[in-house]
Amino acid sequence: MMLVIGSIISQLTSTLTAAFVCLVSILIIRRWFQADDKSTPNHSNSVAHNGCSDPTCLRCHSRTSQHLETFRRNATLLRRLVKLEPELFEGMREDIWTFVEGIDRSSTRKNDHRVNGIGLYDKFKNRIGFLLASTVSSNPSSKIEAAMAIDQSSNGSLSPQVGQAPTVFFLPGLEAKPVHYCPDKCVKLCPCVRLWKIHPIDPKSPPIPTTGDIEILKQNAETIRRELIQLLCMKDDPFAPFDSAVYSQTYKDNTQEPEWSSIYLFRQGLKQSNTCGNYFPKTTKIIETQCPHRMAGRCGLGSVYFSKLKSNTKVMEHCGPTNVRWRCHLPLIVPKNSQESHLSVGLKDVNQERIGWEEDVPILFDDSFLHSAVHVRGDSEDMVNDGSRIVLIVDFWHPALSEADRNAIGVLYPPGS
Repeated sequence: MMLVIGSIISQLTSTLTAAFVCLVSILIIRRWFQADDKSTPNHSNSVAHNGCSDPTCLRCHSRTSQHLETFRRNATLLRRLVKLEPELFEGMREDIWTFVEGIDRSSTRKNDHRVNGIGLYDKFKNRIGFLLASTVSSNPSSKIEAAMAIDQSSNGSLSPQVGQAPTVFFLPGLEAKPVHYCPDKCVKLCPCVRLWKIHPIDPKSPPIPTTGDIEILKQNAETIRRELIQLLCMKDDPFAPFDSAVYSQTYKDNTQEPEWSSIYLFRQGLKQSNTCGNYFPKTTKIIETQCPHRMAGRCGLGSVYFSKLKSNTKVMEHCGPTNVRWRCHLPLIVPKNSQESHLSVGLKDVNQERIGWEEDVPILFDDSFLHSAVHVRGDSEDMVNDGSRIVLIVDFWHPALSEADRNAIGVLYPPGS
């Protein structure tokens, strides 16, 4: 009898233990996919986020109750507009609706704003990629092997890609690579051709409409630089520093204080009328009338601003808010002896590309990938500059997005979001 009772107790204990282990495993997996996992670069404590303290910043604080409530109102507005003016949204990507529905389903969850339309398997694969992006100190060879394993099951150069971790809005299936060079150096038939005023390389391929936004900026670099220098001569320092939490010294033993600062023409899509009208009327006209792919003015996920890095400044590694935009740097002032200064985009030892700045030579990159910037030092004989590097930053729509896609995203994240 005692043996029977002992056997029953043993079996019951094993069953309860197995059930407990299963329950804990389920909770861990659920937490891994849904909660604010600090090990991934999507969230506030990770290397890819490196957020600021400004509560109005959409990139850094998109999961606050205020931003979530605003998004839900905008989603309701989108549903109404689709019924009232269907021609504006005809053919929009289904994944946009999947994103909206995901927000609706998670309305009672505090930290579920970053929901996307990819399936469970792709979400798992993407999460592994994010973990790779945050494992900065891991073995480089093992990171490369893991990344290759993930890429073998992905759709070529389509998102999600390793090291790509936008903090606000993610749309799967878009062409994705860290840096987009002019078409003769980029991937064949990459949609970036629509931003460069160069026709497709292959004459047998169907024609792709080009608008030449970046070529326009390049051609007008001297006009833009002239307006900038005029302002620098008028005011002691018109640049407003970013939160010091998002940048640091390049070299700790250097006594020069770092600084990353800006002059906004469009901030989170919203036009800064005083700055544009009083100091940059020609620059603003160029952007508004000759750059049809610009996001600013149509969507809160895009900005236009002058960005200044003082010597000995490093912008911390981070990811931008979305993969539906590509960012352009137009270098306007690049001091002499600044060869060590550079922009890095992508995951180190996997797909990272490093580019130096050269005056009037645009750089087009996908800032939803992990990226950072370093300005080591610079000598300048110009009285209006102290050796800082200054670029004009313009955010463009991902050129593969249709007008219907852009209209829908612009409703979800309008200027000023």
